[in-house]
Amino acid sequence: MRVNAIFSECSLPLWIDVADNLTKRYNWNPCYWIGDPDFGKQVKKKFPNIVYHSNLDAVRGIPSTECINLQLPAIDQPLIRNLSFAETIALRMMNRMDRNNYFSFDEREHLYYTYLKYWSAVLDRFKPQVVLFSVSSHLIYDYVLYTLCKQRHIHTIIFEQTALDGWIFPEEHFEVGSEQLKSMYTTMKTSWEQGNHTMKLTKQATEYLSRLSSDYSTAQPFYMKDQEAKKNLPKYLIKKLLESPDNIPQMIRKGKYLFSRGHYIKEKGKNIRQSDMYGWKYLFCKIEGIQKKNMLVKHYAIMEKPVDFNQPYLYYPLHYQPENTTSPLGEVYADQLLIVDILSKSIPVGWHVYVKEHSSQWHPKLHGECSRTSEFYDDVVSFPNVQLIPLSTSNFDLIDHAKAVVTVTGTAGWEAVVRGKPALIFGHAWYKFCEGVFYIESEHDCKEAVAKIHSGYSVNKDLVKLFLSAVQQISINAYVDPSYENIVDVSIDQNISRLVDSIQKFYLFLLQKNKRST
Repeated sequence: MRVNAIFSECSLPLWIDVADNLTKRYNWNPCYWIGDPDFGKQVKKKFPNIVYHSNLDAVRGIPSTECINLQLPAIDQPLIRNLSFAETIALRMMNRMDRNNYFSFDEREHLYYTYLKYWSAVLDRFKPQVVLFSVSSHLIYDYVLYTLCKQRHIHTIIFEQTALDGWIFPEEHFEVGSEQLKSMYTTMKTSWEQGNHTMKLTKQATEYLSRLSSDYSTAQPFYMKDQEAKKNLPKYLIKKLLESPDNIPQMIRKGKYLFSRGHYIKEKGKNIRQSDMYGWKYLFCKIEGIQKKNMLVKHYAIMEKPVDFNQPYLYYPLHYQPENTTSPLGEVYADQLLIVDILSKSIPVGWHVYVKEHSSQWHPKLHGECSRTSEFYDDVVSFPNVQLIPLSTSNFDLIDHAKAVVTVTGTAGWEAVVRGKPALIFGHAWYKFCEGVFYIESEHDCKEAVAKIHSGYSVNKDLVKLFLSAVQQISINAYVDPSYENIVDVSIDQNISRLVDSIQKFYLFLLQKNKRST
C-alpha cells in the first residue's frame, strides 16, 4: 500500500536520501514538505511532484505558493473547544516571534486560526497516513499540524534526542513518550528484580556514566561548551581564524546567510504576513535584544543571594526560553512561575527552593529577551522560601547537596538521577520513565513526591543503569541534528540507512498497535 507522507522541518540533504529510500524500498509517497526557504530546489529536483513549503512562510501563516487556491474549511466552536489546550500552548510559542511586544493577543489568535484552517485543508487535500517531524514541533505551525494529526488519528513520527550523544529513538506523541522504551524498561526491571537479568551496558554507555559522575567540566555537554565559547563572539571568531584559514569562507557564508535571509519577527505597524525582517533591520533588532539582556543581567545580580549548602533545598535550574524543551514539551509549565509557585507550597517548613537562571538566557546570539523580564525575577523572589542564586554556583555541587532537582525536561534532571538524586520533572523528558524520576502534573503530585523524598527515598543507581541499557536497546546511533554530525561516529550512508530502517520499523509498529486497538 502506498504511504502518503508529509515531511516537516527536514532541511538537511540527508532527509532527501531518507525519503528517496523510503519511496523505493517501502512505497512511501512524499507529498508535502516543509523546510528552509533555500532547500526547496533540492527537494523538488528529487521529487518534482511534491509541494514544497518554505518554513519562513509557514510560520507567518502564508500558504505554499502551490496551494494558494486551496479551499480552506471554516473552523467552528466545537473544533476550537476541542483544541483549546493546544491553543494556549501555541499562543505562548509565538513569543519567539515577538521581540518588542508588537504581537497582540488578537493578532496571535488570528494567526492560530489561520494555521487551523490551512493545515486542516492540507490534511484534507493530501490525506497523509503519516507525518514525520525531524524534531518535536516548536515553530507553532508544526505544533498545530501535529495537534490536528492527533485529533484525526493520523500517525506521527518524531525523533527524540537522548543525552547519550548520538542515541535517538522515534515516538509518536511526545506527551506519551516512547511506549517501546517504557515496555522494554518495565520488562527488564521485572527480570532484574527477580534475579534473571544480567546488567549489560555498552562501552560507550559505561564511559558516559563515568563522565557524568565526575566534575562538571568533564561532563558538560558539547553544545553547552560551544555556546560558552561563542559568548565572546570576536574572541571566538579570532580563535577560529587562527585554528585554520579554511574557516574564513564558511564564516563569510554564514554571515551572508544571516544577513540576507528573512526572519519571522513581528515588526511594528505590519501584520505577521508582511513581517520579513532581514539585513540592517535584523541587525538592529539583535543589538536591541543584547541591550535588553544586559539589563536583565544587572537586575538578576541585584536579586541573587549566595547559596547555603547546609540548609535543605530543592534545586531548580531554569530553562532557556523560548525553546521546545519547555514549549511544547512542558505544555502549561512553559510558564515556569507556575512551577516555582507549586514548589513553594509543597516543601516542608525550613526547606528552600534555589532557582538559577540558564546561562543561555542572556547569550548575545540567542533570543532570551523574548521570554524574560525583570518582573519575572521579582516574582520568583516574592515567594518567602525561594531565592535566585548566582550563575557561577557549580551545577554539580547544587545537585549533590540538594534533596532533589527540579526541571521541565532539562538535562539537569537526568544528571541528578545518574548522580543518585531524585528528579521532579514537569514536562515530557526522554527519561521520564527512569528510576528516581517523579513526573509532576499537579500540586498534589508534587507534595506526594516531596513527602516521599523527605521520608528518606533514595535512587537505586543500578536501576538507572538498567534504564540506560533499555534506551540503547530501542535506540539507533544516528543523528537528525546537524550539530551532532561530528559527534556521532557513523558515515553519511550508515546514518541514512539507520534512519530509514528505524522509520519504517516504527511505522509498522504503529500500524500493528492500531490494529490491536480496533
